[in-house]
Amino acid sequence: MTISKDDLSAYLTIEDNGIMIDEKEISSLLSSVGIKNGLEDAIEYNNKHELTKELGKPFLIALASGQTSEPGISYKFNHEACIDIDKQYEMDALAQFEKVEKDQPLADISVEKTEADGIDIFGKEISSESESQVNVEDILGNNVYYSAETNQILSSDAGYPYLDHENKICVKTNFISQDIHDVVKTIYGNMTIDGVISNSSLEVFGDLWVKGNIRNCMTDGIIVHGDVILDYTENSKIVASGKITVNKNARNCLIYANRAIEAGNNSSISGGVIQSGERLDVFSIGSPLGILTEVEIAIAPFLKEQIRLTGNKLTQARNVSEVDETLISSLVGNLKELHCEYNN
Repeated sequence: MTISKDDLSAYLTIEDNGIMIDEKEISSLLSSVGIKNGLEDAIEYNNKHELTKELGKPFLIALASGQTSEPGISYKFNHEACIDIDKQYEMDALAQFEKVEKDQPLADISVEKTEADGIDIFGKEISSESESQVNVEDILGNNVYYSAETNQILSSDAGYPYLDHENKICVKTNFISQDIHDVVKTIYGNMTIDGVISNSSLEVFGDLWVKGNIRNCMTDGIIVHGDVILDYTENSKIVASGKITVNKNARNCLIYANRAIEAGNNSSISGGVIQSGERLDVFSIGSPLGILTEVEIAIAPFLKEQIRLTGNKLTQARNVSEVDETLISSLVGNLKELHCEYNN
């Protein structure tokens, strides 16, 4: 039996020792430690999240009634609309869930007096007004960090936030997908594509690793807020805030990276435009067939592309029949921030 430090939840682990354990033994154990409240709430929580009991793994057995958040924690995401970490999702299904970008605040930690009503799992009343003392380590899960300066918990990577079984704040950041064809998508988290990307426009808030190839993605291209690793690409635009690594060949592409562009031994880049904000480390560049290949070290090529795309979106927003002033205001603000970052 494991009981949380705040007496608001309890977990039970049943080990596989070959001995049958019945309900009476579990009830006796609960009585011996004094748990009187929260058994029904735990059952409801487990059913809602489709959690099943497994030997050797802790499962929720008591949850204080009315518990919506830990004292002193103000969540900045709706934890009722988050992914279920125990389920597998197709990429299209992820759009319905809460999502965050890198360094986005997930919760405020309060040190002021907070009100809390209810009873804990031992049947004791929770003080209606008490000084909030939060041990940050107790609520820090995977892919998050604490900022003492802002007194906030933030995501260390883009992805999908959730609360784990111990109510720790976590972010799921790594996903795998198969072939992507003829789609326009925004992806949060680090994405591995086992197949190819073709005729598509993607914006990835995270790193992208393509094990197949990228082809005919020139219109809006592949925009990656992180690093890119790929084997082959042709007739495509690939823009990254980090570095781009080409393991084999790139032909007739627009390749822009704020950091380095690398193509190792026996790799080649030919045709198109290659812009790096830091350095180029390429085994072979250009073509003996006389195909023009433009190569340059540029100032913040990713930022310049972001400015261009945001400017295009702003123009389109202003030219529609029903003008969305909120969208226009947001785009104007984004454009100012991008110009300021580029000037710096």
